[in-house]
Amino acid sequence: MTDLQLIKLSIQRLKVLGFGSQKAIGKLLGYSSESAFSQVLNGKVNVPNDLLTRISNLSEDVKNFIIENKDKEAIRIEAKPLRLADPYGFDATNEKFYQLADGSVIMQVPIISHKAYAGYLVGYADPEFYDDLDTIPLPVDGLHKGSYLAFEVTGDSMINFSTLELAEQSIFPGRIAIGRDLPREKWMYRLHTHNYDNWVIVHRTKGILIKKITEHIVNEGIITIHSLNPEYPDEQLHLNDIEQIFSVVQIVTKKR
Repeated sequence: MTDLQLIKLSIQRLKVLGFGSQKAIGKLLGYSSESAFSQVLNGKVNVPNDLLTRISNLSEDVKNFIIENKDKEAIRIEAKPLRLADPYGFDATNEKFYQLADGSVIMQVPIISHKAYAGYLVGYADPEFYDDLDTIPLPVDGLHKGSYLAFEVTGDSMINFSTLELAEQSIFPGRIAIGRDLPREKWMYRLHTHNYDNWVIVHRTKGILIKKITEHIVNEGIITIHSLNPEYPDEQLHLNDIEQIFSVVQIVTKKR
């Protein structure tokens, strides 16, 4: 196994052992910037001779792992796939977009699972919160600008079988809502509710909601949210109580 392969696997073990994100581990290893450490992991610069030693010194578990695997035969890739499963996530590639052999474009989007909702409400403003998030590969028709995030849908507020039209609009638990972050400075103008069917709203006290927005009273800073499920009445929310708004650009089925 090559030193670079050992280093990548050792970093993953350190994450599991609670040493923090890739950025945090890089700092422990003496890297002043995340980009400098990423260049090593991406093979863009030579691996420092003492890096494995520095990693070994962080954990006895990792030290033993390195010793056990140092002399094993290097992994052989004799047939190159279009895209690896990306076991190291977004940090390993540092690429938001990549192109497949057929010319189609894939965008990597960090995903918040429903189990991570509480953590997101606390840590969304911390860039390091996103370091360890899984990413979902999403086929797109171009290099989209803006900041995107994916949310796993939970609950039944957006389900209605009373008509065929409403059934087709329903969003079922386990589906993934891909949202484009709407910068706060744009909230002072009328939201483009006619362009997007659904919105993810991160509210300070109510949590993370996926709803339709049926009205925006600009001068009062109030929006009206609507659920497909009639058991959930319409609500008015003040924008001062909202942290983030995402326009949902796509709903995808979660891969099993």
